[in-house]
Order: sequence, then structure tokens, then C-alpha cells
Amino acid sequence: MSAPSPQRYVSGGRRQGVDQATIDHALAALARIRATDPRITPVLTLRHFSVLTELPYRFLRGTVSRRAKVGYRFVYLKKRIPGRSAKRMISIPPESLARAQRWLVDHVLRYTQAHPASFAFHPDSSPVQAAEQHPNARWLLKVDIEDFFHSVSEGTVSAIFAQLGFPKLLAFEFARLCTISIDRGPGRNPTPRAGPIKYYTSDYEGFLPQGAPTSPMLANLAMLRTDLALARCAEERGFRYSRYADDLAFSSDNERSIAEMHKLQREVCRLLNKAGFKPNLRKTNIRGPGTRRIVLGLLVDGPKPRLSREYKDNIRLHLNYLATPAFGPAKHALARKTGVSSLYHHVRGLIGWAQQVEPDYGRRALEVFKAVDWPMVQPRRIEEDWDE
Repeated sequence: MSAPSPQRYVSGGRRQGVDQATIDHALAALARIRATDPRITPVLTLRHFSVLTELPYRFLRGTVSRRAKVGYRFVYLKKRIPGRSAKRMISIPPESLARAQRWLVDHVLRYTQAHPASFAFHPDSSPVQAAEQHPNARWLLKVDIEDFFHSVSEGTVSAIFAQLGFPKLLAFEFARLCTISIDRGPGRNPTPRAGPIKYYTSDYEGFLPQGAPTSPMLANLAMLRTDLALARCAEERGFRYSRYADDLAFSSDNERSIAEMHKLQREVCRLLNKAGFKPNLRKTNIRGPGTRRIVLGLLVDGPKPRLSREYKDNIRLHLNYLATPAFGPAKHALARKTGVSSLYHHVRGLIGWAQQVEPDYGRRALEVFKAVDWPMVQPRRIEEDWDE
């Protein structure tokens, strides 16, 4: 959507009797947004946003004030952490709020750029591309950020929208629409957040909810300065750096000492802590010669990323049972306590990933998969979507 011309705002404002000072402020805001990217749809006030999204102003204002019951739905997924019982909170916004968030994605955030080392949450990004940044890795440092989305505060999000050119009050209101504020227990709540106007004062500062449409892109933008610092740190030491969401990887194809790797680890953790991100020490590790160097599930010890032996063995096992006349899809699904349709999509997804990483292997696996005598319960479009 192209931005309306400034002349249109001036003409409309004068016809409605708007004073010149207000018109000048609006023109200045338009100029700031256009300077960031002319494709971004300019928004001047929350009421203006209400008109653009066709959402009730009262609903938007109530959500921003944290006084209205927003109605997020929470889903808790178990984390695979040895020796610990932990859960990941997925916060799914109600359709009305998701509509406002999707508008911000489609008309604002899609025109922003993450750091070149970031390979998630933007068009054409993929974990394969992230793994490709580490060919022939002899040494590998992997660092994971704990509670990645929840580490990004509404103050940071407000600053992001302000940097895009939006008025400060509206940037704050956008931040409130994109964040959630709940009591996370003793010691886990930030300082109470005072809004720019008294009505917006809240008990707790919000954070990005994992599950909202806006959270991935905003998290990337919140990491921009940190990505710059981490990339500089890697370059100065002769390492390569990539980030896929909360998974950071640093590699070198040269000989290194374990002391050098530990020094790099300490500096990376220092930079993350300085930016307000907490490294997950349980998932931070160093891999050198004689060990498997894996980035996002892919082996990076050669010129190109490769599937692990376990991944191929899993596909081979499925195809063996599926192609055996005495077993077949029905019995294989029963043995796995699932339905034939679910099994179809699961195995097809495994092969689809294999096609992205190792096309020749994926093509051969797909030929076997297609030769299986599947019951006619799957829509044909699934085959069409995956065919090359």
C-alpha cells in the first residue's frame, strides 16, 4: 500500500478546520516514516489506526491501557531439558488483537530488515541457509538464548516503532498492542511501567508473547544492535556468526585452542547479558575436532550441510515399513499409535526437509514414498505442494 501524499493530509486537515501546528506535526511524522521506508503505511494516532484496521477505538485503547481483558489463550509445551521439568508458554492472541498485529506485520514490519547474520523470521530465510554459513567447521561454539521472546520488553518494542518514524505516543501504544503483561512470579517482573499518560499506567512492563504474529520480526529488530556487536566480535577473532531465532553459532575452519573457544564464549555471553538476553548455559557448548559439529540439526563439518545419520535412518525405517506388503501404512500407523493421515504428513515432512538439505537423497526417498500403496484419504494438493 502506497502512503497517501502529504498534500492530501494538508488539504483534508484544512477542510476540517485543523490548526496549522497540528498539521505541521502530522507532516513531520509522515516525513520521518517515509524516510525509513516509503512502503510503510503511515499512522499518526491510535484513532487513525482504528480507522485503518476497522477495529473499535475503545477496544484498542482498552488493550493499550491493560485495563481490558485481552483474552490470550495459553498453551504450555514441555521443554526437552534433561533432569528438569520445564515448559514453554505459547500465548495465542484473540482474533481481534491478532488482526491488529497482522496489520502491523503486513503494513509496517515486513518492510524492516534484520541483521544479515539472522536467518529466521523474514522472507526467504531458512535454517539451511544458517547452517551454510559454517562450511568445513573445525571448531564450533553454540549459544542458546533463554526465553528469547520474553526477554524483549515493551520499552524496547516502543523504541523500535519510534525508530521507524512513528510518533512517540503511538510507538508506545503499538508496543502495548504487541506485548503482554502478566505476573510471572517473584523476581521475574520488571519495574512497574508508567505510561506517557496516566490512563496507561500498568503494574508490570510487558514483553513479547511467543505466539503473536508480530513477535518474531520484533524480536529480530530487538536483536539488531546485539547482532552487530556479535558479528563484530566474531569477525575480529576470525570466526563466522549466524543466528536462527535464539540459536547462535560461531565457527572457524582453522585450528583453534580450547582456551580461545572459552574466551569467545565468555565474550559472547557478556554481550548478550549487556543487551538484556540471558544465555542458556545448559545449551551452550563447544565442539572441536573429533566431535560432531551440528548447527540446527545439520552436520557442518564438510563443504555443505548434511543430514545426520540418525535423521536418514529414521526416514529409512519409515519407508521400509511402509513399502513392506506385510506391514504397510495401516499397520505402521497402528504400531505408532497414530492415524494413517497423520503418518503420511509426518513422513512427507521428513522427506521435504531432506529435499532441502540433500536434494538427491530427498528425491530418491520421495520416489519410494510415492510408490507406497497409500489409502485414498490424503488431498492431492499435498503432493503438488512438495513436488519439485
